[in-house]
Amino acid sequence: MKSFKKILILAVSFWLLATGNWPLLFGQGTAGPVAGGTAYGNLEVGFTIPGVSWAATGLTLTYTSGTVYQSGKSNAITGSTLSLTDSKATCTQAGIQAASCNIVYWASGTGLSNTTTYATAAAAGNRLLYFCTTTGGNITGCAPASLDIVGPVPASYADGALFISPANCWMTPTTTAFTAGPALVRAAANNQVLSATTNTTGGTIAVTCDISFEGRTTANLGFIATDVSIFYGVQTTNLSSIAAATVTTVTYPSAGGSASGTVANADGTLTVTPGTLQKNTTTSGQCYNENIAFGTPFSYTDLTKVTLDQVFTTAGTTATTLQICGLLVHGTWVQ
Repeated sequence: MKSFKKILILAVSFWLLATGNWPLLFGQGTAGPVAGGTAYGNLEVGFTIPGVSWAATGLTLTYTSGTVYQSGKSNAITGSTLSLTDSKATCTQAGIQAASCNIVYWASGTGLSNTTTYATAAAAGNRLLYFCTTTGGNITGCAPASLDIVGPVPASYADGALFISPANCWMTPTTTAFTAGPALVRAAANNQVLSATTNTTGGTIAVTCDISFEGRTTANLGFIATDVSIFYGVQTTNLSSIAAATVTTVTYPSAGGSASGTVANADGTLTVTPGTLQKNTTTSGQCYNENIAFGTPFSYTDLTKVTLDQVFTTAGTTATTLQICGLLVHGTWVQ
């Protein structure tokens, strides 16, 4: 009887091996795909983005209802229209970077938006949908961005920041004169500032800081500066006034070219915060924050450096110490 059981067990074992059912002896496995567990037949329908259409003439783009998926969320879109910008006929990668293409994108809500500025369309959390060309007051075509018609478009990050050391700054007095500095001094442990002390005659202190940043020689790529903060403090006597800041580029020649150092405005219209700058005395090493937003964000240009000038007026009668704690440049990384 025992021999028969052994023979039966061996026979069953060989049968299980031959038919591929051996794992059943150990229970149902949980790893790997389960046949029939997921149906993908309607996947494309589930990811329908809004469609677009336009008339033979005019710049009005009509988009349908649909769904935009971004950051793991579905966002329902209600059909509506957009007005595109004319004479944007180059939606190659270079054209997109040069603002020569209409970019239709989703940022929030139930509607779509249009811009010709890539950094705006590709800001964190947005979704690019279409690249559209226009000529002579008419829409000439739209290509889905998801099909990668123009090749890889650089990623964009709107949270770039770069701290500039106070060692990148210098001070020049007019009418007044310095009795100490300018020099880098240790205002406190781990706190270095550029500091200078005037005599008792009122005058101005011009502060010039090199705020050059890394970039790329292709326009609108690399670091695109949007604003800069200058951190300053004053001791002994309140400042009398603070003049408007300027931000400029200084352009140098190509190798072997004639000597040059052309200064030009780099920033467009400036917006300063706070509107009324702070002039009261501070504790040494503690500084105010004057933020200067650029009306026209700008990227690095080959053979140039970027500088900021700020002029402070002292009250006189007593000595005044001016300190610069450094600067902070904000911007967008496009790479």
